[in-house]
Amino acid sequence: MSEASVRPAPAATLPAAPAVLAGEDGAPRMGLYSGAIADPGFGRLQPPWAASFFERRFIERTSGICAVFDRGSCRLLANENPVLPSVCASVDPAKARLIGPGIDARIERKDGQTLIKASWGYTEIDLALEAGAVPMTAVAPVGPPGRFDLTQKTVLMPARGEVRVGNNRFPVEGQLAGLDYTHGYLARETAWRWAFANGRVNGRPVAFNFSEGFVQGEGENAVWTDGEPRPAGKISFTFDGTAPASPWHIRSEDGRVDLVFHPEGYRAQTIDLMVISSRYVQPFGTFSGRLHDVEVHSLPGVAEDHTARW
Repeated sequence: MSEASVRPAPAATLPAAPAVLAGEDGAPRMGLYSGAIADPGFGRLQPPWAASFFERRFIERTSGICAVFDRGSCRLLANENPVLPSVCASVDPAKARLIGPGIDARIERKDGQTLIKASWGYTEIDLALEAGAVPMTAVAPVGPPGRFDLTQKTVLMPARGEVRVGNNRFPVEGQLAGLDYTHGYLARETAWRWAFANGRVNGRPVAFNFSEGFVQGEGENAVWTDGEPRPAGKISFTFDGTAPASPWHIRSEDGRVDLVFHPEGYRAQTIDLMVISSRYVQPFGTFSGRLHDVEVHSLPGVAEDHTARW
């Protein structure tokens, strides 16, 4: 008697993102969605989800980092993360701007592309990203009543341009990029583990976004293997926090995701200013293992372990 191999059924599809963030009751439309919310503004929210001008000054945070990791030499060439607030910062899904001492960075959509231009210390970035796969949007509670997060992940975006760090020049042509837009009213004490990667496996574009310990509800865990985001369910991270360069194990509750992350280098920072504090480690490396119906090997990406008091 011959045995027939059974291919796992594809993961469930996600509902389409709503047109507007706020529902008729003034609450954010919680859920995990395929696509982007056309109007993600917070202006239509009602209490307890709405925040006053003064409350927003305390619970909204805008910051920026600039990091460049050279996988060829396994060296962190740039690692800029200012502690003090920027002189000017603005972020929305269509554009972002950050200005500070030695910093002029902007992201904007123009003529169907996403343009990224930044001058940050001795780093210069000039990239144009084409449209990628269908985005994933997650809207979820993150702690006490009235606190929630909206995040949109866009993946598999063909990129071209150049990244320069000092005398090092890295041309970019055809590589795949991702964008992460996040806006929320976060809890005072916040912690998360996060992993992200996108690339090609035997010519097939694949990507994922996973987190643990941050957003509640349906989470923000999704896998792209056919251009559409599909839910991954609950994800668990296992790693040695005292040894950032040791392997991480990332698994889903249903077993369809089973990855090992091998760091090649990392950036880390610990800040304790009493009122605010932050401790994070962010390794760069590759993922190997099972990603739904795809076996991946040496897929480049990033992970993060972050604990903060805002």
